[in-house]
Amino acid sequence: MGDSWELEPLSKTRGLTNRMTEWVVGLGGGAVILSIALIFFYLLWVVAPIFVPASIDAPSRMALTEQPSVLVDISENGDALFRVAANGHLEFYDAANGTPLATFSIDQPITEARRVYPNVDLYSVRDDNNGLWFPQTRYVVNFAGDVRTLTPKLEFPFGAKPIPLPRGTTVYDTQFADGTLTIAALHTSGQTTGTTVRLTQYKGVEPGYPLRQPKQVDIPLARSYAYSWLGPRAQWLYLLDTDGEVQVIGTSSIAAPQSYLSANVLPTGTTMTAAKPLLGRYSLAVADSDGGIGQWVLLRDDNGYHLTGVRRFDIDEPAQSIIVEPRRKGFATLDDSGRLKVLYPTSQRVVAELQTGLKPGAVAAISPRSDYLVAESSSGVVDSFKIHNEHPEISLATLWAKIWYEGYPEPVYSWQSSSADNDFEPKFSLTPLAFGTLKAAFYALLFAVPIAIMGAIYSAYFMAPSMRALVKPGIEIMAALPTVILGFIGGLWLAPIIEAHLSSVLSVFFVLPTCLFAFALVWWYLPERFTKPFSGWYGLLVIPLILGSVYASFSFGPMFEDAFFGGDSRLWFRDVMGLDFDQRNALVVGLIMGLAVIPTIFSIAEDAIYGVPRHLSNGSLALGATPWQTLVRVVLLTASPGIFSAVMIGMGRAVGETMIVLMATGNTPLMNFNIFEGMRTFAANIAVELPESEVGSSHYRILFLAALVLFMITFAFNTVAEIVRQRLRARYGSL
Repeated sequence: MGDSWELEPLSKTRGLTNRMTEWVVGLGGGAVILSIALIFFYLLWVVAPIFVPASIDAPSRMALTEQPSVLVDISENGDALFRVAANGHLEFYDAANGTPLATFSIDQPITEARRVYPNVDLYSVRDDNNGLWFPQTRYVVNFAGDVRTLTPKLEFPFGAKPIPLPRGTTVYDTQFADGTLTIAALHTSGQTTGTTVRLTQYKGVEPGYPLRQPKQVDIPLARSYAYSWLGPRAQWLYLLDTDGEVQVIGTSSIAAPQSYLSANVLPTGTTMTAAKPLLGRYSLAVADSDGGIGQWVLLRDDNGYHLTGVRRFDIDEPAQSIIVEPRRKGFATLDDSGRLKVLYPTSQRVVAELQTGLKPGAVAAISPRSDYLVAESSSGVVDSFKIHNEHPEISLATLWAKIWYEGYPEPVYSWQSSSADNDFEPKFSLTPLAFGTLKAAFYALLFAVPIAIMGAIYSAYFMAPSMRALVKPGIEIMAALPTVILGFIGGLWLAPIIEAHLSSVLSVFFVLPTCLFAFALVWWYLPERFTKPFSGWYGLLVIPLILGSVYASFSFGPMFEDAFFGGDSRLWFRDVMGLDFDQRNALVVGLIMGLAVIPTIFSIAEDAIYGVPRHLSNGSLALGATPWQTLVRVVLLTASPGIFSAVMIGMGRAVGETMIVLMATGNTPLMNFNIFEGMRTFAANIAVELPESEVGSSHYRILFLAALVLFMITFAFNTVAEIVRQRLRARYGSL
């Protein structure tokens, strides 16, 4: 046997370098994994509170004066309790311990009091002489060093004298909005057998100044009603009886009221136990003796107005009281057993409940921030319940399913997070955003993948080396183009061109492939002595043809439009195909985002194809296969893992793209595959709305949920891509 050979040990410097490199690479990889994990857990930490169940704390009890309460309420920040007592006293107490803060009096016994809709600090108080007072609460906060003092004040913005109600008034309602005070009073008269509604309206009301002469109208009714509520901005009047009969009267023109409809809102065989209008007063919550609560919305279509039941709650026990939230669509119910339940219509669920021992019909109110409920448990004793219910409008159904919103003729997917109207019902469906994200990626990849893959095949396999040395770096440099610039070009330059020359743009997709195919066919039949000198430079030869085809398409576009679209392609698509057209649409996004994705897909795919060992292709050619057979059956199969990775990375780029989608689409959350309409994606929606959202609000957390969903989508795509790539490598890597 010969001498045995042993490897010499590495030098100290080389060994230290290897160990340091090993540590740096390991730390870098670990840092990447840790960063991804931290991003995931941070998103989860921000999102988690919207899925925490609501709760109601045990009450804190305050013993006030022994006079029974006509109204109890709590201030905006929960510091002060306001009570209207039956003896005419209007009292303020410290909400923490029940200490009296101030007392005012109108020197008249009080029979009824309520908030003046939609205000939370203005009240209508009815005395036993049928006079209507309008007190308004104010809270002045002062600091003496570190000591905070709260001083309640009471004002009468419409004067210190009551407004008389008609004699025999049974129920009334009041509204004050946009400088208009409206009073609706149902009253009986000895001269008629029915009931009359008197509408009184004061225009141009300015607090602190005398009321102007009102406009007044009496509307005779054929029957009596137990409830009366003014609708949104006093546009109509709800009249409701205990048997469920509802009449709606249009009052937008007080001089010419008109009957909108009469309907019944109770299931057959039931009686009504409670009813209240919800925030905005577009809908009514009506409780029945079967233990159900229906939400009824006034809708209008071609056949006129009609009340539609959009949802129903089953709460086991009939609700005897409904207490509405002043700034949200939610409400609370109280049954015979004293069980308090908090419900929210949009998510259609009971979010919290508590056994309270309160009596049915107890005087109660929910605070403006919906975090407290105060109720009189017995004469002069008020219970205060702390409510933890920050995100009642969120559920899996509201995020992903169709929801029937107020004013909509049917359930829909909708994203509309804000409005100028305080009566707005937030719409937080993520489905349109997910659909828009996939739609944008689909059209971008539809444009980018064929061009990038075919370009990579030609560059790596057919192109002359000297030409490839120029083309490949040039395309890779395109990846450095800022997407905001591409979005700017797409939205402000390309979109108007497509709108003005739609038929010409569409004809490009037919004329250009036809011309290229014809040129390739001619080139195929030319003698080799003509084509061989240009071997590898075919791509350069077709550039004039491409430019000429585009020019010809735009030149003959009007003729194409006259021949196939009757002179107006957009009108033809709308009338014949039913496709609406928006200037910034999916076609623009597909072209511009495809342009952004092409360099990524091209570069990775080209490297994968070019990296196929030469001995494989040479061996195939030596066995008699043609270059195309070698390409299809050897090169592409061997490079398939890299090509697949290129497509998946391009898809990830398209799914997460922000600025192009933001600037080149209408950013509208539509759900259709119409290429002539836009979309709204997760990324663009986050970029637009996150800076304007309130930290910690439902809107804020749902935007983070959208980011988490986008994170999980890209993670799932990458995981699937890696699994498929590994299988492709195992199958074709040994060729």
